[in-house]
Amino acid sequence: MKITKFLHSCLVVEENDKKLLIDPGIYSYEAKVIDYDALGNLDYILITHEHPDHFHPPLVKELLAKFPDAKITTNSSVVELLKKENIESISVGNDLIEVEEVEHEHVFGMTEMPENFLFKIFGKLTHPGDSEHYELETDILALPVLAPWTNTSLAVERAVKLKPKVIIPIHDFLWTEEAREWMYGRFETYFKENGIDFKSVKTGEEIEV
Repeated sequence: MKITKFLHSCLVVEENDKKLLIDPGIYSYEAKVIDYDALGNLDYILITHEHPDHFHPPLVKELLAKFPDAKITTNSSVVELLKKENIESISVGNDLIEVEEVEHEHVFGMTEMPENFLFKIFGKLTHPGDSEHYELETDILALPVLAPWTNTSLAVERAVKLKPKVIIPIHDFLWTEEAREWMYGRFETYFKENGIDFKSVKTGEEIEV
């Protein structure tokens, strides 16, 4: 499996000539980190929930303009937002993508949390969106490590209990590059001590796991 991170929670995952992009958010759009030509192809766009750091309609439109056959897999609240943008290329889970609705963690100042989907991709990678309410059934975990709804230390300790073989860090846009590099170094050491391979993936870097 090949994985490329395009800031924050946006990942491109590829296996057996099938390619998926998860959480096309505003940070990735504004930083212009996705080279559409370099993607080559795109079969699915997966959106965990409606918050702008995970779902930015202009980015979705640009992706569909480049890859008109790409199907979108997401929850009902995002589907309604997409319809307002005249986007209806919607699919459901299939043999490549398993979907599970899991709780979005509480954010201060907000009374209602949006629908949030967890994706299990190719039976190998779990991307939970903005949730810590799940059990792990795959070898690879996309782990949110920084958010208004989580504590980094608690997230790391919970990941150790879940025991993935590999961790890909996500949800960390608000760190500076220097802070991210320093934290990744600490993560590598700590997870290695616990038998877990932490990937210090850089923006736009393709890794194979």
